Amino acid sequence: MIALDTNFLVSLLVSSHADHERAKTWFKSNKEELASTNINVGEFFLLLTHPRVFPRPMTLAPAIDLFETFKSDFNLFILEESENWIEELKILSTDLPSIKGNEVFDARIALALRYNNVKNICTLDSDFKKYDFLKVVGF
Repeated sequence: MIALDTNFLVSLLVSSHADHERAKTWFKSNKEELASTNINVGEFFLLLTHPRVFPRPMTLAPAIDLFETFKSDFNLFILEESENWIEELKILSTDLPSIKGNEVFDARIALALRYNNVKNICTLDSDFKKYDFLKVVGF
């Protein structure tokens, strides 16, 4: 199973995105089951509806429809976090004290993947390389 990070989901599902063709090519070649986290889904909605990210952002309902269609068409598993994620985050922060700001969301994603025994993430975010329990697969 391979997890899809937010930047991959946006690149794949937004045809005007600069990395759309590259994401499509990777997606067509992938043979593994797909997963993502609730954190990624929330970030996806944030980005698609944000006027600083897209000159003509979507409203929330069409963004949700776009995601739900993708999820259904490609049997995307949405992974849950451990109910102890805050304690796990605190422990992780002792090993990686540089985690701060927006990196907290990446740390939560990484912890959710570890909790679900998912070892690979498709992303362009090099920050995930700091998690020794994850393998970053670029697209």
